[in-house]
Amino acid sequence: MLKRRNSVVWALFVLCLLVLCHTGADAAQHKVKKGENLATIAKKLGVSVEKIKQANHLTSNKLKPGQILRIQETQVARKKSVSPVSVKSKSLAASSSYTIKKGDTLSSISRKTGVSVKQLTALNHVKSKSLRAGRKLILAKAKPVASPQPVVDESEDLLGEDEEINSAEALNDIVLETQSSEELLGKWGSASERKLFIKVATGFLGAPYRYGGATVRGIDCSAFVRKMYEFFDISLPRTASEQSHVGVRVDRAQLIEGDLVFFRTRKPIGHVGIYIGNNEFVHASYKGKTVRIDSLDQPYFQQRFQRAVRVKGLDDNDGT
Repeated sequence: MLKRRNSVVWALFVLCLLVLCHTGADAAQHKVKKGENLATIAKKLGVSVEKIKQANHLTSNKLKPGQILRIQETQVARKKSVSPVSVKSKSLAASSSYTIKKGDTLSSISRKTGVSVKQLTALNHVKSKSLRAGRKLILAKAKPVASPQPVVDESEDLLGEDEEINSAEALNDIVLETQSSEELLGKWGSASERKLFIKVATGFLGAPYRYGGATVRGIDCSAFVRKMYEFFDISLPRTASEQSHVGVRVDRAQLIEGDLVFFRTRKPIGHVGIYIGNNEFVHASYKGKTVRIDSLDQPYFQQRFQRAVRVKGLDDNDGT
């Protein structure tokens, strides 16, 4: 009991530390008015719904009138002052040619156009003595038209937790499948402890993603899941594939907060997240490069959903 209490205290300390780190960023507040929802607020303020949810640790789209939302502000870059002379030179240099005027020399044309005398001479084979008013000088070589780049389908890289599968890893998956224990690894002390677990996990929203990372400076999906359960006295394997073979398999329709959800990437099981209710899960996202919340209803995740596992239950009767 003392060990669990120490773990909960440590988890709350980490959560507070993360909140303090995030409050350093510039932010504004918005008071929810009657009839407003996340979509209308996002459109009005020019931010995304996902950004609002992340900034306020929201796990659903429900809002209450009078609720205060924290809105991240983007800093506007200062405009650099440019002298009129430099602007004129750049605009002339951007032109493909220059018409010689009476009294022009290569030096004066170079100053006007920003093209060196050496380059003017090489492109036009002229000297100052041979310049005639009305003649056009080439200022730059014509650039070859670039051929359109093929469109690359990056859909298989959106999760990106693991590299391409090899035969040894495939064999290991088969062995793990046959050795699955179908036993819970522990029990929640109460329903409130399970809610605290979800609060701690969503407290890491915005933490940077890094493949192979296992700290708040950069963490991947399986390390994130492992670290969250470590706070609550459960030791999980390191990889998503290994984690999918512990605990008790559950149907998607039976998911409850704290269950692990697994997805196919280049491997049969290559990505993992923590279910937080409302058909949503929190995970360290390769594509988003942060810990974020996504919905299982999104077509991308629907197509790649592989299985769900419960590693910790609330009671012995139904494993919830």
